[in-house]
Amino acid sequence: MVEQNRSLELKKHVATIHSNNKLSLLQRKIANALLYNAYDDLLFKEEHQIHIGSLCKLIGYDSNDHKSIKKALVNLLSTVIEWNLVDGNKVDVEGIWNASSIISDASIEGALCTYSYSNKMRKLLHRPELYGRLNMQVQAQFQSSYGLALYENCIRYQNIGQTPWFNLSTFRQLMGIEDGKYKIFRDFKTRVLDKAVEEVNKYSPITVNSQMRKQNRQVVAIQFLIKYDNKTVEALPTLAQGEQTEVLQRTFGLSKKQIAEIFSAYAPEYIAGKITLIENSSSFKANKINHLAKYFLSALQEDYQPLSPKQDKGAAQQKQVEQHKADEYRRFQDKQLYQLFEQRDPAEKEAVLKKFQKYVSKGIYHNLYLRDGLTNILVKDQLCMFLRHEEPDLLGEAVSYEEWVLNQ
Repeated sequence: MVEQNRSLELKKHVATIHSNNKLSLLQRKIANALLYNAYDDLLFKEEHQIHIGSLCKLIGYDSNDHKSIKKALVNLLSTVIEWNLVDGNKVDVEGIWNASSIISDASIEGALCTYSYSNKMRKLLHRPELYGRLNMQVQAQFQSSYGLALYENCIRYQNIGQTPWFNLSTFRQLMGIEDGKYKIFRDFKTRVLDKAVEEVNKYSPITVNSQMRKQNRQVVAIQFLIKYDNKTVEALPTLAQGEQTEVLQRTFGLSKKQIAEIFSAYAPEYIAGKITLIENSSSFKANKINHLAKYFLSALQEDYQPLSPKQDKGAAQQKQVEQHKADEYRRFQDKQLYQLFEQRDPAEKEAVLKKFQKYVSKGIYHNLYLRDGLTNILVKDQLCMFLRHEEPDLLGEAVSYEEWVLNQ
């Protein structure tokens, strides 16, 4: 049986988003694609495999030059990332330092790439308590590493509507700018900031606008206001015929004669769809398909479909609109909850805050709370989440979703 293609959404831990690394566009895309491919098995398998054709399709790489892929993998092996740059700088405050290479080893045999992560990275990356949602289909469209880095650093805050203020030196690190490059702010704005904002607004479902904080006429910090626009994302490119030939030969074991007959009988898009369908199936990933060539030919001839039919485009867009509306209501409700909390008796507020401090004591928000209190937008967001679960009476005082919709 063939299962439905899983979502193209990657949950990426914010520690690896808000990290200090100088990755090229190709390296950043590959790192995300490898994690997307391995995510479900991170804690159960020490090694992971992906076909180069599938990797290329995931990152929108339309070329047969696989030397660049191999070079990028080598660079990922030698690239060390340090975290976390935004949610409290523990390096300076507590003398704690976290660092790891992105992947610990990799090999390519034919069209199959095998790779693994260090134990530290596996524990960090799997089932994170805090993550940003990255769409692989969106990331494939980006043309610069700065644009993709800004998308990663903003998408986490889409439900809040704005990022925190990034001081300029931290933001340069988040963008992966080399030391000494674009020191003049005018050059930085033209070559990095404006270009990154333009790409995020063009390729992603969010629109961002930057605003500056100045001190003595010098820009010292940057913040981004975020709006969800529900822009249509272009489909990922299908495998070119040359790449399809390689996959059909090396992966599915088809002869040149069989491949020629396939190309004469079916459209490239149809062939690519069946390749993807089988490669994403649990049976294929578990190496449980016997006579893979025969199985692939049957998939073509009998038009194998996923177990569950895909939603049509209109239904998917409607679902997206409904989700956006639900997110808007949640932001509205959070503001209400915070206002109702502020209106409480001081003694009641103090009792709630004691419970809240215990609630965040085991997570990365604890230091933020001790440092900034409720002035930090991420801490305030956590307080609203806490109020939802621990203070249900407040929810009863808030405007209902139905009332809110009627007033829109």
